[in-house]
Amino acid sequence: MTSPDHCSKCGKLTPQELSAAMEKESHIFKVHYDWLENHLPPAFFHNLSHEELMLVAHHLSNLPLSHYFSQIHFKNHALLICLHEPDADIKILKLFNLRDISNYQTFVSDAPLPHCSIAVPLRITLVHFAQILEKPQEPSFAEAEKKELFQLIKKDHAEVSYENFSSLIDGIKASFFYSLPEERRLTILDLFLRSQARDYCQYAIHYDKEWQNSKESPSSVHLLLTWKNVPKYRFLYRLAKMVYRHKLTLNTVNITCTNPYSSHSILFMSLELHGLHGKSLSEEPSLEDFLRELVTLNYFDDLDKIETSLVDMGLLSGNEGNLLRCMVSFIHQMLVHADPHLYSLINIEEAFCRHPELTCALLKLFEYKFHPKHRNDSLFQTERSHLTHEIQTLDTGHETNDIRRKNILHQAINLIDHCLKTNYYRDSKSAFSFRFDPGYLSYLPYDYTEKFPEIPYGIFYIQGRRFIGFHVRFKDLSRGGLRTIIPKKQEQWLMERNQIFAECYNLSYTQQKKNKDIPEGGAKAAILLEPVEELAFESAIYSEELSITSLKEEEIKEKLQKYNTEQKLQYLYASQKAYVHSLITLTNYGEDGILRAKNIVDYYNKPEYIYLGPDENMHNEMLEWIATYSKTCHYPLGKAFISSKPSCGINHKEYGVTSLGVNIYMQEVLKYLDIDPKTQTFTIKMTGGPDGDVAGNQILNLYKHFPDTAKLVALIDGSGTIYEPKGLNLKILVEFFQEGKPIAHYPPHLLTPGGFLLDTAKKKEESAYSQKTLCWKNQEGHLIEEWLSGSEMNHLLRHNVHQTPADIFIPAGGRPRTLHRDNYKDFLDTAGNPTAKAIVEGANLYLTQEARREFEKLGVLVIKDSSAN
Repeated sequence: MTSPDHCSKCGKLTPQELSAAMEKESHIFKVHYDWLENHLPPAFFHNLSHEELMLVAHHLSNLPLSHYFSQIHFKNHALLICLHEPDADIKILKLFNLRDISNYQTFVSDAPLPHCSIAVPLRITLVHFAQILEKPQEPSFAEAEKKELFQLIKKDHAEVSYENFSSLIDGIKASFFYSLPEERRLTILDLFLRSQARDYCQYAIHYDKEWQNSKESPSSVHLLLTWKNVPKYRFLYRLAKMVYRHKLTLNTVNITCTNPYSSHSILFMSLELHGLHGKSLSEEPSLEDFLRELVTLNYFDDLDKIETSLVDMGLLSGNEGNLLRCMVSFIHQMLVHADPHLYSLINIEEAFCRHPELTCALLKLFEYKFHPKHRNDSLFQTERSHLTHEIQTLDTGHETNDIRRKNILHQAINLIDHCLKTNYYRDSKSAFSFRFDPGYLSYLPYDYTEKFPEIPYGIFYIQGRRFIGFHVRFKDLSRGGLRTIIPKKQEQWLMERNQIFAECYNLSYTQQKKNKDIPEGGAKAAILLEPVEELAFESAIYSEELSITSLKEEEIKEKLQKYNTEQKLQYLYASQKAYVHSLITLTNYGEDGILRAKNIVDYYNKPEYIYLGPDENMHNEMLEWIATYSKTCHYPLGKAFISSKPSCGINHKEYGVTSLGVNIYMQEVLKYLDIDPKTQTFTIKMTGGPDGDVAGNQILNLYKHFPDTAKLVALIDGSGTIYEPKGLNLKILVEFFQEGKPIAHYPPHLLTPGGFLLDTAKKKEESAYSQKTLCWKNQEGHLIEEWLSGSEMNHLLRHNVHQTPADIFIPAGGRPRTLHRDNYKDFLDTAGNPTAKAIVEGANLYLTQEARREFEKLGVLVIKDSSAN
């Protein structure tokens, strides 16, 4: 038995000792409670119950032992006690990244704690968490209140009917609404109604000139905002970091959210802010910069090296950090073709972080050229010459690293030189957008013509919340589709990220060749989405809230599945809207020939007319939205901005526009091969599913024109792959086309001996680290289920169509560069012969030029995409 050295006496307390201890505790409790009454504002006592007040007073006695940070947790709220230090909000909100906060309120004492060695006021924070309501609630507002409010707002929102307004306002918590000063309630309703049609942040700012007379924590600015589909994960924590970085204090945050777990949720926030050192925010020059950063708060990851090395260290502002991230991404797209390992995204980011003095000078150069108020051409030229010299003479003693970094930093100067306009200095934006002089390509440190044979007419670059995008055109008046690439996994995204500009360029270049006989030139728009890791966190927050309801496990699982599906679709639409909004911002000129958008310095200085069309992952809903938005914002092209609208256009998929040429070439190629498709059986294999545009319509063509002779033996799409030696049932596939169903829906019982269907959506967990995928097989007339490992599944997906023998191969779906110089032999059999006599390229860029040449050497007749589609 060991005797503790830290106590002078051990064992049970005597009755006298117990009585003395209780008397001492009671005295300490009373001292602390009296101190709370004397030094905390009245609102503190209005918001806490008696039980909570006693707990706070009790916790004060042990506050020094807990390093002046104490937490009191309840079911739906928490109290946090700490010193009133500048980073207090950051420390508090970091604890609740996985909670949905509905109210955040701080109370600051007017004096330090008694007998405290640290002479800093006390801060007590009350945090309320959102709750899921299991039963429909009574309307928040009485009918008379709603009618009165409607009369007040309808003069600015004539398009809103009373019925629509009534249903919308019922989603707002009355407690939030009436917590606002009366003169600001209409403001929040105005912001709310604007957010119905806008995905980006809507805000209004009010200055309190009487802040010095406040008996509560002084707040010189009251900021109101509404924001559609804001992620809950780390949002308030990031807001606190931003407030701290701008030397502000966050006194009160009141939050509510309409339809919180849906694809049309809207966040309401009321923020009371003040200068960190007691100054009014109207005297702080950084407020404009703060507001510009606020509207982009959830656009970028704040855990990267730019944040930790430059922004957190105070070398760059948050806005400058965002601009640098755009530069890094754009330069990566241009240099990756020189050496994908040397010029990886990480290495490019490292170059800027390694030389912060040059990075700061580069961003200052950008400001001299584009800041609407501080633009200075002479200073730009002087500083550009100086900076170019500084980069050229850079020498750290490591030549290889220096060459790489010099190339990267020189490209940043080229980027600024060739940028003609940007929305960077706009107060409200849904993404960052830049218009470049394509002559930029000729300044790359490699022979650009090997990758980009011709200089295009124009390049736009757009970067937003977890997406990047390009628009490339080869004539002033050009048209091309808008496609969205959605990688399922991070690994795939990293591969696609290296190619997105090249893909956009090549698709545009191919379209230019196709359009050789018409007045419009070729163009293409491409968006690359990043896999949404934050969706897992959002789902975890929702799951946590559902777990404390009375719902059963199966009901919770069903709600989570529905939520995840809706959020993925919402993410797609939000990215496409942000891209279009940002593109139009830089191209929407008035009749006077001047950009409608303010705060944009325009070096191009003449109207641009961009025409879009549909492509991968462009749904009818978005086609209509784009057309309506173009008309609403007075874009000169109106609804003609995009083609194939269901309401007033020729829908490409409905009319089979893109497969007509494919089908004609297929017929003529078969005839050239001495096969009459009308009378002789022929075999065909395809990429792209029955729910696709080109593939679906080509299946329809086979069914309509060659129902008895066409044998479609192999096919692959996003849902799986199939092999049917006797030919798939074309009637069923046409039904899938009309219903929008992929190949995984094909009835397994129709498979004949040797046939199989791999359904990538049907998984079986083998362990925490492995799962198997369902493959239906017909073995000697018996249908069996076989579960394939990940390697077996991927081997089948990769080789089924390419290895299946057929007369003709039509790639009518799939990613660009699927068959290239290094893997074209996947299309050959064991004897080294091609598995098809001819290829008619329905999908653009499925084959690289090197692969085409190799196939032609082997006797394959290849009809290029620019001719067939």
